[in-house]
Amino acid sequence: MDLSSPEMKEIVEAVQVLHRGAKAEARARLLALWDQHSANGARMEMCAIAHFLADTETDAAEELEWDLRSLDLATGSREAEDLEPLAPEFESFLPSAHGSVGNGYRMLGDLERARRHVGFATARVGVLADDAYGQLVRGGLRRLRIGLGMT
Repeated sequence: MDLSSPEMKEIVEAVQVLHRGAKAEARARLLALWDQHSANGARMEMCAIAHFLADTETDAAEELEWDLRSLDLATGSREAEDLEPLAPEFESFLPSAHGSVGNGYRMLGDLERARRHVGFATARVGVLADDAYGQLVRGGLRRLRIGLGMT
């Protein structure tokens, strides 16, 4: 996912607002971008937007719904299966996507589905670089695996 592309610039700016703690403002921006990119079918942008809209939700079921949308945009499926990405640029996103979905199921008490998605995420971490993003995803998955008794 090329975060420096012009298409991703506004999304990155909205995510920065989210990370500064202005959840309502970030949500409003991301929803507007969702509408904009949905109209032109920009799958990569929509995938990123859905992934971060999940983080603006206060309800676990709604958070999971956005994460499932993001996974569906990357793989063509919302199911607990490990599918190949629809395009190569989604490959490095799948560990995070499956991890987020797994965490959503964990929060809702569906530990079987949570473990399946965390397993898929863990199996795909090899595609991640050893950079800040890769370390962030690996650390999150490590904590999820411990919390789910998968160690």
